[in-house]
Amino acid sequence: MKGLLILLSLCFTVSAWSDVTYPVKNFKYISDWDYREEVQDSDKYVVMVFSSKSCLERVVIDRSCFMFEKKLDYYIPSFSSKVKVVGFNAYFENYTVVSQFYVQKMPTVIILKNNQIIKRFEATFDQPDINNGRMGWQDELLKEVLNTIYQIR
Repeated sequence: MKGLLILLSLCFTVSAWSDVTYPVKNFKYISDWDYREEVQDSDKYVVMVFSSKSCLERVVIDRSCFMFEKKLDYYIPSFSSKVKVVGFNAYFENYTVVSQFYVQKMPTVIILKNNQIIKRFEATFDQPDINNGRMGWQDELLKEVLNTIYQIR
């Protein structure tokens, strides 16, 4: 029994620290180590998306897992010449960047230019009400972010 518990603990530890493949292809998730090169030193507007890989570690992944990121990923080719999009895993990783920007909700989106915050977005998790024009929070957050990005260009 003790051996089984040690094995399970070891498996959990390895899976917690292993690389995760995020369901996006037009931007990459980076770490604290890459922040200076990818964000601070960038001459473009930088859209930072803070998410949590805990969504991918569930036994049963629900369909809304990374829905905002997937939708944003679709639009990136239309504005990627002047805007760079990077993601940060805020689930027990990237403490320096997460604390620097006081990120508490997932997802949070922050747009920077020359290391100055232009706009900050946090999801509001109210229930959609399609009859009264209220979309799901993923669509509302996406609309706000895209409107800001398209005004930048």
